[in-house]
Parts: sequence; C-alpha cells; structure tokens
Amino acid sequence: MKVNIGATLTFAGVGAFFGFLLAVFAYEPYENQLFAYGIYLGLIIGAILGIHAGEGWEFRTSAVSFCLGIGVTFVLALWWVENGIDARFANVMLGIILGTSLLIRPRNFTDAVMSPATYLGGASTALLLLKGYSAFQSVEHGVTSILIFTGSAMAFTFFGAVGRWGFEKFRELGKGNS
Repeated sequence: MKVNIGATLTFAGVGAFFGFLLAVFAYEPYENQLFAYGIYLGLIIGAILGIHAGEGWEFRTSAVSFCLGIGVTFVLALWWVENGIDARFANVMLGIILGTSLLIRPRNFTDAVMSPATYLGGASTALLLLKGYSAFQSVEHGVTSILIFTGSAMAFTFFGAVGRWGFEKFRELGKGNS
C-alpha cells in the first residue's frame, strides 16, 4: 500500500484543527480541561484517514503548512524562552511562511484554501506539546503572542497559497491563447 504523504499530513492538520475548535468551544477555565486533548484525537483520526486516502487526493501546500505550523511554533517558543519576545524574529518567521506559501504550488484550489486550517492544526499541536514546558509558560504573554502570530501566519498562508494558485491559473490562460 502506497501512502499519500500529502493527504496524510493535510488530513492530520485538518483533524487537529477540528480538535482545536472542540477545545476552544468546550473550554471552561476551572472545569475539565481534557478537551484540549481532542487536538491529538483529531490529529490521529485525520492521519488515519489520510493514510487510506487514494491517489486522487493531492495536497502539497496544505501539507507543508501543517509542517510549518508545528516547526515555526516550536522555533518561536524556544527562541522566546531564551531571548524574550522579539518582534523582529517573529517578522522573519512570517516572511519565511509567506515565502514558502508563494513558492510551493498548490495542487488545486482546495489545497490552497485548506492551508490556514492545517497551519492552525500544526500550531495547536505544537502548543499542546509545549503545555507542560514550564520555561515557555513562564514567558510573559508567550502563549498569547504565539496565538496572535498564528493568526497572522494563517492569513499569510491563505493569501500566499491562493495568490500562487491564481498566478498559475492566469499563466495557464495565457498559454492557452498563444
């Protein structure tokens, strides 16, 4: 059985995204906080569905966005633990996210549109993994800053991926007329 890596990462990211939504909407500060682990459940269910996805499910940009969500969130958290919150470093990371979104060609419109959800799925997975890391929890406004950064990154992945998809479609239109 050949595993479709793009579909597996994308479905895992979408599953983590829905787990994040469950955690947000079911969250009560002093009650049961186990809903946060719905992110892991969604990630696992999504990955299983992605493993069984056929060849027709082609994703590239959204799969990379999921990996960027995990990687960039970890890098920012670890950087901010060592050096404090730094807007310049955050802007560099946003530039990397936008550049990656513009460079990687989406397979289709769905791939481009799902990029922000998979980025949030990756970022929420990384934040859940950092939940017990006391050094990060002690950074003043660290989690809030990561969430604000994630919102900006989601916008950048969306506009970068959809922009690249649009550029490719216009290029194909130009080739068809020549």
